[in-house]
Amino acid sequence: MVAVVNRMKHLCLCGLRVFVVFAIFGSCALPAYPQEHVWKELNDKTISLLQKKRYADGIKAGEEALKVAKKTFPPGDTRIADSMSLLGILYRTYGRHAEAEPLFNQALAMYKASFGPNHPSVASVLQELAEMYFLQDKYAKAEPLYRQALGIGEHVYGAEDPRIVNVLNKLGELYQDQKKYAEAIPFYKRAMAIEEKTLGSGHPDLASAMNNLATLYSSQGENAEAEILYKKALQLYEKEYGKDHPLVATILENMASFYERTGRKDEAKQLADRAKMIYSHYQR
Repeated sequence: MVAVVNRMKHLCLCGLRVFVVFAIFGSCALPAYPQEHVWKELNDKTISLLQKKRYADGIKAGEEALKVAKKTFPPGDTRIADSMSLLGILYRTYGRHAEAEPLFNQALAMYKASFGPNHPSVASVLQELAEMYFLQDKYAKAEPLYRQALGIGEHVYGAEDPRIVNVLNKLGELYQDQKKYAEAIPFYKRAMAIEEKTLGSGHPDLASAMNNLATLYSSQGENAEAEILYKKALQLYEKEYGKDHPLVATILENMASFYERTGRKDEAKQLADRAKMIYSHYQR
């Protein structure tokens, strides 16, 4: 079940990442340099290709955008940093970490010099750099960067703003990946509480967070808490998608494993059989 959460580690490269990209690169002033429009077109193209998961084409466009940026803008200009950070994300997607790392570090230095150390652009690059280390299992390097990004987000947006949910979840994943479940739980709980307040307690997007948190509670022996969350997640998915949806089957499987481990074998079998029946409908 822990694998359900850990898979998030590899899925975030383009889901929530695209939001961060648009947040950083989405707005530009009117051209003040002759080639600025060329850079903007290339940068927008790179963002679009990243969003479409056309990474190879995105790298080509990103490399060209960075070349134009360096030729067009003065050294240290944040638009150069924009292109560096974007290209770093694309390199990281292909596992080209040795090329991504200096780009992130240079972009970070430029943003700090231009905006100060507590700007959202600084936080975004810190998180991208942390993600690169996390994907390499370099936890000691990733942790302080995630925490710095969280600190900036709390300072700028507030401690209950939905814009800090992503980094809270990333810290939870970081600790969970190291089997530090007791340290992971508070970050997941806090992220879920913010989402519940923002989306409403009946929103289906909460089900995944509940399922993952239930898995951690179960690993800590907090079975009562785990069962409550599994049941809530199941109800949310059933209400949104119906009782025969694969997402429902996923929760049923996790609940079956949970009941099996806690000695409730009859209940475990019933849920496992129901999950198999749902999957069989989609295999025909």
